[in-house]
Amino acid sequence: MTATHAAQLVDEYLQRLEREMTDLSPDSRNEIIDEIRRHIAEERGGLTDESDATLMNLLERLGDPADIAAEARGSKKPRTSVATTRRFGTLEVLALILLVAAWPVGAILLWVSKTWTTREKLLGTLLPPGGYPGVLLIMSTFHWITAASEAGPAWVDVTVGAVLFTISLVALIAPVGMIVYLATRLRAR
Repeated sequence: MTATHAAQLVDEYLQRLEREMTDLSPDSRNEIIDEIRRHIAEERGGLTDESDATLMNLLERLGDPADIAAEARGSKKPRTSVATTRRFGTLEVLALILLVAAWPVGAILLWVSKTWTTREKLLGTLLPPGGYPGVLLIMSTFHWITAASEAGPAWVDVTVGAVLFTISLVALIAPVGMIVYLATRLRAR
């Protein structure tokens, strides 16, 4: 009998092991993962009846990825997950509020905080650029665009008006949407 989920089980185990060892150097991490991968292949080669259950037993005998990572680090206990050790406080709440009201200060506080990932910080900084002050600055240029479109045919004026209305609506909702996104990511931690 063949394990129907063999590749998936092994991949999940190795991915979990890799996540547990993110604080190790890439060379050490790759060396350990390659060693475990070879060991799994050797053990699987010696199985007469490879089923999902026997493969799970094999992975269980290897040990919990957190324990393997802790041993590789030289400590006896697994490290505490970064996501569970981080707490949010006044800095993060101020960053969320000031991202919409006083964007430069909010963006600085966003980057100072260790709670959000770099991707979330980039999104918070760039979408929309400048928070509401930036949105209002962009919208203040719309009168020049509408004035230029009035010189053309009527359909151009209507199209430009509809496009600018859509951009205005999205631009007004975007800061609030970004704050909600960042708050949910903060709450998830």
